[in-house]
Amino acid sequence: MKKTILAVCFALFSGVVRAGEPSFGDLAVLLAKGYFGGYVKQDASLQQCVAFLNSKGVYFSPFDLLDSEKAVSREEFARVVGQSMLLFSGKAELVQGRIKKPVEAETWVDYCLLNDIDLLPIWGGFVQCTKGGSLPEVKAFLGKQSGDRQ
Repeated sequence: MKKTILAVCFALFSGVVRAGEPSFGDLAVLLAKGYFGGYVKQDASLQQCVAFLNSKGVYFSPFDLLDSEKAVSREEFARVVGQSMLLFSGKAELVQGRIKKPVEAETWVDYCLLNDIDLLPIWGGFVQCTKGGSLPEVKAFLGKQSGDRQ
């Protein structure tokens, strides 16, 4: 029953970035400084957050980071949360530098459902943190990128 309710609620999550919803850059900063705050300095830049996460197998693509309008899909959100949980549990298996999805789940969303990881409150927390727009670390990164092109 709990999984059915979660699945129905999760279907409401559109996967489209709207004002106040985190981009991939916001997601990387919030994940690194929130979940891994004991390992990542609170004044770390977006690049430092991504380097830390990528080194642990929670992969963020440079292309996703450069596109502040790209939607964070349900599957991508579930992937970074699921990979983080596997890393914390010590059960993470790295394949080509990325944490592999366990075989018992067809998708990362399935993995979260099977392991009672309720994604909606986590997503809600990320949305709350970005309700005023992208995080300063992301704005600084995107500002540098646009400045490099001039």
